[in-house]
Amino acid sequence: MLNKKGLSLTEILIAIAIVLILTLVLYPKFVNIIRKSYEATSRANLTALRTAIAVYYGDNEGRFPSANIVKELTSEDGKYIKFIPEVYCPPYHDITNEIITKPTGDSGKWVYQTEDSDDRQWGELWIDCNHTDTKGVVWNTY
Repeated sequence: MLNKKGLSLTEILIAIAIVLILTLVLYPKFVNIIRKSYEATSRANLTALRTAIAVYYGDNEGRFPSANIVKELTSEDGKYIKFIPEVYCPPYHDITNEIITKPTGDSGKWVYQTEDSDDRQWGELWIDCNHTDTKGVVWNTY
């Protein structure tokens, strides 16, 4: 029997090829898992903001926050919410926590309805994005 020290070039190349194949197979799944986690976080943040609006509505005798929703919901004591959470619609928009009152149709920001319209009622909050998530649901329908 031959007693070898180390690995041959062929063995190293085979090991590299195996690692490369595994990377190519698993990378798309990893990216999809990360995207789904961002989507779930954005949906949970939407629920938290809607809950804060509902509590504000109850505390203020049926009055929704005005267009200055950030100042009205966030307070030093954190009664309604301590900070405005982030929204992220990957890969279409950047992460933001901005709330706008005039939807652009595809800004990727929170939108707060300050008056009744044909489509929305005063006090509604949604995500201003016309793209779909990984399940095929359009973001602005949440």
